[in-house]
Amino acid sequence: MGRDSLLKNFNISYGELSDILVYITDEFTELIYDVESSHQSSLIFPDENSFIITLSVPGENLYDLPVLHYLESRIFNLIQDVNSQLFSHDLYVSASDFGEMDCYYELVISKIGHTPKFRERYSKTIENSSACSTSSGMGAVSSPGVSSGSVSSSTSGSGDVTRTLLSKSKQKMGNPSEVSDLRFLKRVKIKRVKDF
Repeated sequence: MGRDSLLKNFNISYGELSDILVYITDEFTELIYDVESSHQSSLIFPDENSFIITLSVPGENLYDLPVLHYLESRIFNLIQDVNSQLFSHDLYVSASDFGEMDCYYELVISKIGHTPKFRERYSKTIENSSACSTSSGMGAVSSPGVSSGSVSSSTSGSGDVTRTLLSKSKQKMGNPSEVSDLRFLKRVKIKRVKDF
């Protein structure tokens, strides 16, 4: 993405963007970044209201580059700092995750009010993660702390109901020792005791 199109479409210069990305590049001094059009993203479908920033370690051969898993424990707070600076340019970080390979990390920058359309592997993650509140794991992140691994499958006998929250099948109602989900607890009539 050229300087002119970035200035024209998103009202931000490379210099201003570089000043904002200092939050990340100061913490991870080994990283370099590249600004590209949304057509290069592995997280979202191309659109005119988003662009991506790809973070990586410089190297000659793509297969010799190190994986960036060590970023994940600290990058979410830094993304919040970047977000706070982007708001003055009517932009925000709409998603972030590893690219198709774990040797680069993508930040999707979108205009405020625009939600990009995520590729299939990420759209399911976002739907599943909206029902959870854990902050571990990787996944498309619209707000830091959302996890793709928080909705886990269970095996029979593990104590978990093997149906998801969105399941349409009927679950039998039972006593506390018979069910593992409070939604399927039998209703019990309670006798009130009057004050003595």
